[in-house]
Amino acid sequence: MLISSTELYSFIIVIMLMIISPGANQILVLQSGLVLGHKAAIYNVVGVASSMFIHASLSGLGISLLIMKSPSLHSLIKLLGVGYIVYLAISSIVSACQLQNQSTDINDEIVRANEPPSETTLKSFIKGFSTNVLNIQTSFIFLSIFPQYMDFERSLFTQSLFLTLVFVGLLFAWYAVLIALIFKIRHYLLQPRIQLKIKAVTGSLLLVMAIKMFLKQ
Repeated sequence: MLISSTELYSFIIVIMLMIISPGANQILVLQSGLVLGHKAAIYNVVGVASSMFIHASLSGLGISLLIMKSPSLHSLIKLLGVGYIVYLAISSIVSACQLQNQSTDINDEIVRANEPPSETTLKSFIKGFSTNVLNIQTSFIFLSIFPQYMDFERSLFTQSLFLTLVFVGLLFAWYAVLIALIFKIRHYLLQPRIQLKIKAVTGSLLLVMAIKMFLKQ
């Protein structure tokens, strides 16, 4: 086995606590699931999971360490991540305002049809991928948490890949539960007034997350 059972259990607990902690990824998936439907939320998660392998590769090649040690590169990546989340937040808030201005009759028809607004699977995937790949804190996980569970006498690439697969597996497990719950209750949240509040609240939360990311050293 690549790491001992005790270390694996410890790794699972630490990573699981990080996954379930509120963050931009979770807010994005919640918003997509409640507003656009479970399919959009699933592709958000696939995008987030795919970006983990980018972080793992950058970490394995030592590029993430160079970024963390370079104030200018670190700031640039952080600003890109913050900028993208701000874009998502503003888009959500603007969409809430537009929904408020629509006529009640049109909204009632949408509710009766029970069909979520359309968004391509590619766009949903890109949202999840971009939100996480530009999050400098995710790189920090690979640079600070992963090495604590790795044996430097053995293949670092193999161990890093194994831990990343465990990470992604836990990610899918958590979001599968979350999306299933969203799917169960979404039918009751299709009223235009509620959809407006969901977009406004999740947009505001994304904006708060962006500010926290910007202020974090």
